[in-house]
Amino acid sequence: MAAYLHERDGDLATAARLYAEAAHKAPDLAERDHLTRQAARLNARPDH
Repeated sequence: MAAYLHERDGDLATAARLYAEAAHKAPDLAERDHLTRQAARLNARPDH
């Protein structure tokens, strides 16, 4: 997943955006919730 790779590379803003975009396209609620939490986790970081 591109978001994960951006996160690993330290590009947290892009990773958060990609997680949110993926959440909107997720086929089921569990995946959508997981991706939304990932985006929120990154957006809540002070170094974001």
